[in-house]
Amino acid sequence: MTADLFPQFVTGRLLLRAFKIEDETAFAEFAVKEEFWRFLPGPALTPDLVAQFIAARVRDAANPSGRDWIFAVEEQSLGRAIGMVRLSIASAEHRQGNIGFSFDGTLRGRGYASEAMRAVLRFGFSDLELHRITALADVENARSHAVLAKLGFRQEGRLRQNFNMRGVWRDSDLFALLRSEWQPAQTGEA
Repeated sequence: MTADLFPQFVTGRLLLRAFKIEDETAFAEFAVKEEFWRFLPGPALTPDLVAQFIAARVRDAANPSGRDWIFAVEEQSLGRAIGMVRLSIASAEHRQGNIGFSFDGTLRGRGYASEAMRAVLRFGFSDLELHRITALADVENARSHAVLAKLGFRQEGRLRQNFNMRGVWRDSDLFALLRSEWQPAQTGEA
């Protein structure tokens, strides 16, 4: 499978696509800020780590696993990446997936995360025929909680100390959406 076979989705304002090396410029500006990486596991992002991340995503896109997709989210009018969205298959047998997202903090409140996630949910439920998609959000990540609620996810519980983020154990809330609960017509998705 080649990069031209990596899924690509167009929404009203966004293009969800494979990463390309040119994304390093945009990500180097916003991904190194704490508001981007604060709730992500792993180290605080530096320009060097951003470059390594982008290079790894470009390699992944050239040979997709069919189990994990990390999309660059490009704002079409800006002509640059503004964030990323991930969909992973947690269990093919049980048709379970998991999503995650992170965006340029200077663009928050404009509905980009919800718009991008709708496209990924459509991909997961319609194309991949998943039965259930879950998401984890740090207990203090109110913005992610709001996006997930807006998309119809239900909070199912709290996972205590399930991530060690830069030396501190953090709790996460578990959210889930079943295919039968997904409302594509209400969100403008088909």
